[in-house]
Amino acid sequence: MVSNSQKNLAEDFLAGIDGYIIPTFIEIMENKDQITLLHSSRVQRLVDIMIPELIKQKIITKEEVPYLWVAAIIHEIGKIFVEDKILESSKKLDKFEYKTVRFHPIRGYHLLREFDLPKEILLAVKHHHERWDGKTYGRYPGYPDGLKGEEIPLYARIISVADAYDAMVSHRPYKKPYSPEKALRVIKKAAGKQFDPKIAKIFVKVITEALKKDEAYIKL
Repeated sequence: MVSNSQKNLAEDFLAGIDGYIIPTFIEIMENKDQITLLHSSRVQRLVDIMIPELIKQKIITKEEVPYLWVAAIIHEIGKIFVEDKILESSKKLDKFEYKTVRFHPIRGYHLLREFDLPKEILLAVKHHHERWDGKTYGRYPGYPDGLKGEEIPLYARIISVADAYDAMVSHRPYKKPYSPEKALRVIKKAAGKQFDPKIAKIFVKVITEALKKDEAYIKL
């Protein structure tokens, strides 16, 4: 839970980003890679859908929403340091390319730290690819630090589920998209393994409800 001083910082921060910081980062991402920008925007919308239930279950407070929103929209900022040919590749990445991509959370973290952003946002950017079970090997390893369970910052755990869902249902040069229903089944199955089980349960619940309402941006 944020303190009063942190709340004031969040309010001041949000007042500032409207005029400069976040629009600048978004412009940088847009110029670098449209796919990453669109992905980040969709992840932010997915997180938005989760917020009422997260507040209802007292996982976050209303005062924390600004931090979570900002973290979601810039969680992939580190990819501006990855070569276009890697981001746009339709082939399986070699070991060097894969390592380069996996380094993007750290690059993003160090970039944002130069702007004195709140710690909660920095840690969400750095750790949104960690796994709940701490597994650091296999097809979907956790990185960069191999954190486990609640060692993983809360906002990172929330963004992780939305990030994975969007990656699954989106068109990418190297894969065909999953249907929303299939992606939700994968997330449900990975709860307690790749994802925080409580967060995954909330995500499946609210996105299932959104799909019933035929919200187009959920289906892409």
